[in-house]
Amino acid sequence: MTASVVDTALGELLSPSQVNTFLSCAAKWYFRYALGLREPATGALALGTAFHSALAANFRQKIETKQDLPSETLQESFSEAFAIAAEDAEFREDEEPTALIESGQLLVAKYMADAAPAVQPKAVELPVEGTIAGVRVQGFVDLLDVEGRIIDCKTATRRPAGITPEYNLQLTTYSMITPGAIGLCRLDTVTKTTTVQLVQHSCQIGPEERRYAETIYPMAQEAMRDGIYVPRRSSPFCSRRYCGYWRECEREYGGRVSE
Repeated sequence: MTASVVDTALGELLSPSQVNTFLSCAAKWYFRYALGLREPATGALALGTAFHSALAANFRQKIETKQDLPSETLQESFSEAFAIAAEDAEFREDEEPTALIESGQLLVAKYMADAAPAVQPKAVELPVEGTIAGVRVQGFVDLLDVEGRIIDCKTATRRPAGITPEYNLQLTTYSMITPGAIGLCRLDTVTKTTTVQLVQHSCQIGPEERRYAETIYPMAQEAMRDGIYVPRRSSPFCSRRYCGYWRECEREYGGRVSE
């Protein structure tokens, strides 16, 4: 897709997820953010949404009570949130709702046992907005603790080796635009492996990380406005399994998106 006229309104307000989507596949960014097309959620995404919802319910009340809710209560909250998220989801052939619910409950229980007791939140799912190198940027911070540390929580199918560049940009961005943040961040990953594991990676956002964010945001914004949105068919994530825009991509660009 090539736009005939440069649209200076595109990318007016960015987020780490917008920029990461654009860098991974400009066509996917165009479908989602320029055209506003909805990408159907998968069962895995429904699980992740419900996981975040359950943890947020715990940490919101913990701001005042200083106590965690019982794990059983949050597992029930997860199941309720999953049922809502699953209403609009398109489950893959290898995704069975009952198995996902059982898996999600185990993930919530693991986080509540191994991570939650040591977290005293100051803010939960905090909307933040600021300016980085002249570009307006927004986001939602999972957790800001009383010490000013940003904690981001996620689920994964395998044990992560570290903080990926995509998550590093997200944590850097949040560190730069969140009032009260001290630059110390932690990524908490609960893995859906045979044995449920909690993996924590911490980092201190320094001058080089901030310089990268200050470089990439204006560059991405300019590229978005240039109007050239090339699909990355060579990417391992360009498949019908991982991208909900494969139908639009085939109609717009031709060819065939792999299974």
